[in-house]
Amino acid sequence: SGGSQIAEDGSSGMKTITIANHKGGCAKTTTALNLAVALAYKGARVLAVDLDLQGNLSAALGADLEELETTRHTVHRLMIDHTADYSQYMIRTHRPRLDLLPASLDSEVGPALDSLVVSRELRLKEKLSPAMSHYDYCVIDTPPALNVPTLNGLVMADMVIIPIETSLFALLGLKDLLRTIAQVRQAHAPDQFVMALSTIHSSRQNLDKTVRQKVVEKFTEEFVFETAIPRLISVGEATAGKQAIVEAEPSNAATFAFYKLIAEIKELLGDEEEAKAGNRRRAQ
Repeated sequence: SGGSQIAEDGSSGMKTITIANHKGGCAKTTTALNLAVALAYKGARVLAVDLDLQGNLSAALGADLEELETTRHTVHRLMIDHTADYSQYMIRTHRPRLDLLPASLDSEVGPALDSLVVSRELRLKEKLSPAMSHYDYCVIDTPPALNVPTLNGLVMADMVIIPIETSLFALLGLKDLLRTIAQVRQAHAPDQFVMALSTIHSSRQNLDKTVRQKVVEKFTEEFVFETAIPRLISVGEATAGKQAIVEAEPSNAATFAFYKLIAEIKELLGDEEEAKAGNRRRAQ
């Protein structure tokens, strides 16, 4: 699909999953954190990329944001550094098989990225080209804005996941995001998957059911994950404690949901083992 390449050893290259919604409060970072950690727990080599200058994903994965504000070894600086290799900006997390390109507050990088004249939306893809053969998955968290960093995340995505929380206003403003994604797909990634994900969801509440139905109507059932991420206080508590729910509480309902989501993602992205398992599930 879309941004995938074939690694030098002939194996399928890194698959990129970008979490995007320019609306805040829809569990973008929580989704990115748990996907990255769970994929690594499952044995994949994962590169997490934090494109949000607030650095919440970076902090959750153990980065020192104050130190980053001094060193400026962040993914945004990587994108405007014409000579650097991505590995110079990368942090190895304490979790096996999970590395991070971090972010932190930096008032100068926005204008610097905006001022790039040629192919500014391709900077991240170009910088991460050497990483294709080193990782199985890249998971990208984007800021709540349709800016240059978000465009960079969208351009290199094999799959864009749009988390949609349960609220009366959940679907407001999606038109701009979907228009931007359509333009990116047309120009750079015609095979890109675009999937909606219900987050902060309670299957017992009528509002949640109504919003879920509206999401399905807007995207059609084929482009909405069957999995919904449940509304549980423990998910937020784990993130606040710099842990993914999948590691903090292995038996939690949200942990099961994230592993189910990973199975759906792998099946869509062409993981043969998951595709066979999906066929077995449907046959049953």
